[in-house]
Amino acid sequence: MKRLAFITTIALFTVSLLQTNAIAAGKKNKKTQTFIVSMDCQGCVNKIEDNIPYEKGVKDLKVSLDNKECTLTYRTDKTNSEKLIEAFQKLGYKAEIKKEKNEVKSQNIEQGVGEHEGHNHNMKH
Repeated sequence: MKRLAFITTIALFTVSLLQTNAIAAGKKNKKTQTFIVSMDCQGCVNKIEDNIPYEKGVKDLKVSLDNKECTLTYRTDKTNSEKLIEAFQKLGYKAEIKKEKNEVKSQNIEQGVGEHEGHNHNMKH
């Protein structure tokens, strides 16, 4: 009887450890990304909210009509940004990954150009 209790305890511990590892692996595989989407009314928002969460790997969705943005959290082992853009296209919307402000600045610096506040930084002479 003691042996059965010991084996049961070891089995439960092993299952618990495997579940913990699976949860930790799932968190590592998550990515949050914002897309600019060609939506223009509440009907568009409803259509997106009714469909995109069911795409494979999507864990969370936030839609902003004011900013025309959809922020998605998804599992990278189940989907990617290209597949998500295709999902928006299937619904009839154009979508692209939102570039961060720092990304735009660094591109301008690399190209040697930049314009703001009435002057520019054309570094090419």
